[in-house]
Amino acid sequence: MQWLTSRFSVHSLFFKMLIYFLIVIILLSSYNIWSMTFYTRNVHNEIVKYNLTLIRNTVDSFEKQYTTWKSLLLSLQHNEFVGNINRQADKGGKQAIDYLQVDLVMDQIRTIVTQPFYHLQNVMIYYRSHSFLLESDGMVDDDRMFRHYYVSEQYPYEFWIKDADRSDAFLQALPSSGFTIEPKSSEVELLPLVSHVPGSRWEIIALVNMNSWYESYKGMSGSRFLLLDQDGTPLFQSAPSSMDAPLPAWNGTSEWIKDKGNYYFFEKGDRSGLTYVSIIPHNELNRSISRMNWIAVLLFATTLLIGTLASWFFTRNINRPLKQMITGLGKTEQHLYKGTISEFNAIASHLQGLHHERKQIKAWMDHIKPLLTSYHYMARFKNINIDAAAAAELPVSEGAFMIVVFQLRYRHTPSELLDEMLTKATGKIKDIISLQVQEAFPLSHTLQMDSREILSIVYTQERSERLLACLNGLKRIFDQDQGTYLVTIAVSSVFQHTSHFDQAYTEAMSLLLQAMPVEETQIIWEKAPREDVTGFTAEQEHEFYVNLQAGNEVSCQQLIDRAFDSLHSRGATADQLHHFALAVLSRIRKTMALLNIESSPLPSDHRPLAHCVTPEHYKQALLNELARAAEAIRRKREENYDIIQFIAQFMENHISEEISLELLADKLNMSPTYLSGYIKEKTGSNFSDHLHAIRIRKAKELLVTTNMPVQEVGAQIGYRNVTSFIRMFKKLTGQPPGDYRKTHWIRN
Repeated sequence: MQWLTSRFSVHSLFFKMLIYFLIVIILLSSYNIWSMTFYTRNVHNEIVKYNLTLIRNTVDSFEKQYTTWKSLLLSLQHNEFVGNINRQADKGGKQAIDYLQVDLVMDQIRTIVTQPFYHLQNVMIYYRSHSFLLESDGMVDDDRMFRHYYVSEQYPYEFWIKDADRSDAFLQALPSSGFTIEPKSSEVELLPLVSHVPGSRWEIIALVNMNSWYESYKGMSGSRFLLLDQDGTPLFQSAPSSMDAPLPAWNGTSEWIKDKGNYYFFEKGDRSGLTYVSIIPHNELNRSISRMNWIAVLLFATTLLIGTLASWFFTRNINRPLKQMITGLGKTEQHLYKGTISEFNAIASHLQGLHHERKQIKAWMDHIKPLLTSYHYMARFKNINIDAAAAAELPVSEGAFMIVVFQLRYRHTPSELLDEMLTKATGKIKDIISLQVQEAFPLSHTLQMDSREILSIVYTQERSERLLACLNGLKRIFDQDQGTYLVTIAVSSVFQHTSHFDQAYTEAMSLLLQAMPVEETQIIWEKAPREDVTGFTAEQEHEFYVNLQAGNEVSCQQLIDRAFDSLHSRGATADQLHHFALAVLSRIRKTMALLNIESSPLPSDHRPLAHCVTPEHYKQALLNELARAAEAIRRKREENYDIIQFIAQFMENHISEEISLELLADKLNMSPTYLSGYIKEKTGSNFSDHLHAIRIRKAKELLVTTNMPVQEVGAQIGYRNVTSFIRMFKKLTGQPPGDYRKTHWIRN
């Protein structure tokens, strides 16, 4: 300590930091020493409690497993197909057995055996009187099964064929034994479970893989496990050495016994009646405690050493640069800082004013430089003339470059958000793009052209893999928000000089027209040939208009379906799809306006199409609009006026004028084709016959009530040629106009 105080001032940063570090180390060391002492005193009890918990968990697990095995075997014992197979074998031997029922029983056995949590190696139905077994792989003779497939010295073939003494309980557990299993020739420790039903001609044998079960519920390292039946006979032991010494007498209530250097933990199962024993050597416990103590001491010493060295190292590394800065700054005004560390007094006196001034200058530069850069780029793209001297000072890079345009489409009804909110949202997206692009290309600039367009200028000589990775990274970001907005990315080719900004921008904007109607971010690199597709042919458009005027929704739907199928098969772009949908929507609105049907005006943002992206979206939007329009048109036709009455009245009032089908169709805001069909449907005659009938009826009236010459009568009713009038009059009445007048006068 005297060496330290003589080398370093007590007020120096090095000295104070080293003292603080050492104090923290001492405090932590004190806590570790206390924790280690407390742990050593209580570890024995904790290990005992831990092993009691382990054996109880093991007992609980095996008891549940035992109950499950019992239920499975009981279900199999009373399976009707199992009994049927025995009865069939009684009548005609194995040849009389219905193998469909055998397959059903085998399926049930496989279901049981293949469940890993049952730990069953195999389940067999043993028809002792017929000397064969049913198991998961099929029907096997008993001598082949126990002499070839499942071979055990403790359970040879003779053991199974003799009438062994069976327990009164349904399920009897036999001591486990090593079985050699063919064809793998592997030896597995199996515990046989044998069912016993009085009077039954068959029994169920389940072979439990005890090694598999014990691995699932393994106890403390170094411990040994025994499973005893009600008579104390070992059914399973995890290690053969566990039987070298006899077990101590257990009164049935003690949880554990210490005897001859071992700890014995006992537990008896309530359901199976089996006894579970866990044996842990006393030296194993001591070894565990001693090992843990030595580990704790070693860790404590290592921590103390590392902490001390680290304290010295960190203190020295912090102090050295500070001393170097002080040497460069000078010490003339150290007294201005009234702290206890002399180094910080000097740093504060020299850097406080400089830091404040630098911060102000940097903030101003950071604020003004992006604005100037964005302004110059915008001026280049918008072809705005600015002062040449001022332009020379604006920060714009030179060299080969590419233009990347990001076109945004917000998936909402535009009236829900103000333009200002859209601009702010686009600004946040612009910040994401700027961050990603600048990380890949430091010489780049990103600016927001409007509320739905962002543009990046990337200075590079080629379309590199780095640019592809950057845009794919942005695509992954944008696709996460595709429910809110969609982005189409267009990449121009490489241009060599910034004077070509307008050409690069025009090229990138033309690429945007190739976007396809899909719900994901699209990156367009090259201009591909696209067919100029339209939804309707001229005939289909006319047919759609005629059916729409008639309110024929089904026919219009079929035309729209065919149009969208055609657009899809011809690979229509999103722009082509949108223009077609907009044209159909405009036609629907225009037709309703011509028919004097009130509807909300078509907004500039095309609200019904605002959410549409895919062809199905556009189709559904148009079908919805069509359904509303067709219903309104039909209601208008049926409720507001009678077309035939209007036609008849118009003809009566304008009989002397030139009347054509086109004139009437224009008056009624209908197509001539639809109007002609409508007149034919309602009156039974076509337009010409209907017009001639009205004119001839008027001619009859003039002939009998006036002395007007026949030629003048024809002119009065719209016939400019008297011959045509006489021919039509005779056709409809059977006699010429003059004869008709004479006949009428004679009668009167």
